[in-house]
Amino acid sequence: MTGYGRGEAVGATGTVTVEIRTVNQRFLELNLRLPRTYMYLEDMVRNHITACIARGRVEVFADFPEVAGTVPHICVHKELVQAYRQGLLAAQQEGFDEAPLTLSELLQVSTDWLTVESKEDMAAIRAVEPVLLQALQAALQALVKTRESEGARLAADIQRRVRTLQGLIEKIWTRRELILQTYEQRLTKKIGDIFAKHEQVPDKARLLQEVAIYADKVDFTEEVVRFRSHMLQLEGLLKETAPVGRRMDFLLQELNREVNTIGSKVSDIEVTAVVLQVKTELEKIREQIQNLE
Repeated sequence: MTGYGRGEAVGATGTVTVEIRTVNQRFLELNLRLPRTYMYLEDMVRNHITACIARGRVEVFADFPEVAGTVPHICVHKELVQAYRQGLLAAQQEGFDEAPLTLSELLQVSTDWLTVESKEDMAAIRAVEPVLLQALQAALQALVKTRESEGARLAADIQRRVRTLQGLIEKIWTRRELILQTYEQRLTKKIGDIFAKHEQVPDKARLLQEVAIYADKVDFTEEVVRFRSHMLQLEGLLKETAPVGRRMDFLLQELNREVNTIGSKVSDIEVTAVVLQVKTELEKIREQIQNLE
């Protein structure tokens, strides 16, 4: 489900901003982009997000204050200093320059002996943690609100299609008696013609029994009953507040199975046309369900 949330929180070191974007995807894919200094907080951020989101591609961006919890650290490599100093003193003894050796002269020769490093101040970094958490929670609340709004819109569309499907399945059901009668009459005539061709008289009781057995193979009562049951379950899921996307996926598979069975059992032109309409509506619902949590 698509959505966007942004949260800000102010701490002693500055403002932390968190942005979360989600797009439709069947499974959960979470991408975090935290500065290296704060990568150790990735699990905390991930746990808070997965507690709210079960499906979709999720991108998280966090902007931290410039402070970043670092201070400069100057390191002097004494062994290198002594080596360069000894070399310069040796040159002086050869008569190049008898003036005292200065620090600026040593820097002109090389700076390898002097490095400036950024040393992390963990106390300052830790101080950002609660600020990040506050901004993250605000972003998640805003995200959930936008996703709930979209979810309500999708649920309304699915509900309309469910009502359409209920009407279509009843159209199929109204054809049942006529289809069975037509099939039984056609089968009885065909069997009667076969017996007449061989100048034999069929056993009426046995004939009716065989016709009933074969007619049962084109009866789609069970499929319609199960289809109606799945539709009721689907309507029930639309009223729930918990994530229902995966359960709806399963119900859609079952609904497709039932309507495919009806289509394979019946050669009636009108039923075949309605079956195609049902499958079209089911596909549209399936596309919408991919967007639901």
